[in-house]
Amino acid sequence: MSKRVRDPASAEAALQLFGAELRHWRRARGMSQAEAGRVSAMSREQITKLEAAQRWPTEGFARVMDTVLGTDGALLAIWSRLHAAEAGADDSPDADSGLVWASASRVVQTATDLWRADVARHAVVRDAGWVGSAAIAPVDRWFDEAGTAVLAHSGPRHVGANDVAIMTDMAQVFADADHRLGGGLVRDTLVTYLHQVVDPTLRGSYDDQSGRALFSAAARLCDLAGFMSFDTARQGLGQRYYVQGLRLAKQAGERVLGAHILSDMSMQAHYLHSPIIAQQLAEAGHRTAVSAGSMSTAARCSALLARAHALAGEVGACAAALNRAERELDRTRSDGEPEWIKFFSAEQLSAESLYAAHDLGNTSEVLRHSKQVLDRPAGMHRRRVLVASTLAGSLLPRPDTTSVEPGCDIDEACQVLADALPAMKGLTSARGLAAVNKVRQRLARYAGRAAVQEFENQYRRQVVMA
Repeated sequence: MSKRVRDPASAEAALQLFGAELRHWRRARGMSQAEAGRVSAMSREQITKLEAAQRWPTEGFARVMDTVLGTDGALLAIWSRLHAAEAGADDSPDADSGLVWASASRVVQTATDLWRADVARHAVVRDAGWVGSAAIAPVDRWFDEAGTAVLAHSGPRHVGANDVAIMTDMAQVFADADHRLGGGLVRDTLVTYLHQVVDPTLRGSYDDQSGRALFSAAARLCDLAGFMSFDTARQGLGQRYYVQGLRLAKQAGERVLGAHILSDMSMQAHYLHSPIIAQQLAEAGHRTAVSAGSMSTAARCSALLARAHALAGEVGACAAALNRAERELDRTRSDGEPEWIKFFSAEQLSAESLYAAHDLGNTSEVLRHSKQVLDRPAGMHRRRVLVASTLAGSLLPRPDTTSVEPGCDIDEACQVLADALPAMKGLTSARGLAAVNKVRQRLARYAGRAAVQEFENQYRRQVVMA
């Protein structure tokens, strides 16, 4: 954020919601970003940043767009929450402003070089987007080049096991927050932690053994920063954090963590509708996970490979990958797996299977898997929102028809979304909000139905005006 705020988590949730609502109502009214820019005296690029929650709106903008789009004050209400959280302008650069895309061919030998290759202040192209083909070369090199560098380093202060343990514990805290409400909840805090704590620690004094543990912890934190950036619509930034994490994991000899990062990259590629790249990344991660003996990581890679096949319409390959994921999960030994992969349970595999079934248009499978996920106790709010949105979308008629087809149930789709409203409140996941709004756009065709009207009223009361 480029503002100092009293309550960063609440501000991020409001900022994400403002962008999502602006995009929702602009699309609902058939208005382009350029047209929205003209009526609000802003550029199309500024509208893009507002919708991506990468720019703070002004009160005047919220008022104008409420009037133009006929939102009945929704944007101004969200702006008021942002204003209440604001503590004043901050002239310092964003925490990410130092992140750059370093040459993938460079093999760095020391902790300082490795870190600062991608964290050189004031040298970033801020709005560089995700580049699918760029993900493959560093990945290939990650496998082909042996990580033989000695990681001992001499610096200003001694780094010991306690420093590494604290970083490892912090990574779990950040991961738990991300799982609960989305990447925006603590993303800025994590990036600040990388710059203010991890960077100086990497420049300290440690032997090779401590260095490998340190690099492993730093790699996990970079992976989380990549995932949180991806989850909050900062795609290019997320990709750069992922590649940084791969470099650190490679030098640490952490093959399982590297495989996990590759699976996260596969998820991002799937989200950005690049099924071939998603397949390549998942397959690469799977090979490494199997060779390193992590069946949980292998299972997750297989599940994401299934989703990539489903996105490409490859029914048989999708089923084969899901069957393999189930077998691999059954072979998992919980005491032999890293803490950060233990979230990948039978319920999470059901969620991945549900997403794949949705991409293939298999409503019966979506229904079957949704029960296994939605009946679980609350906690992972982002997953609940994503699963509920996917289920609701599967219950609606196809976008290219106006008739209610067999198996469709518009009223039930509204109820599924309504049941997930508590999980939407405070959500800081651009993916989650986009999934909800995609269904809302489809429901708009049936705006005359009482169930649709009731859901929109509940959404306004419980999420927008809360």
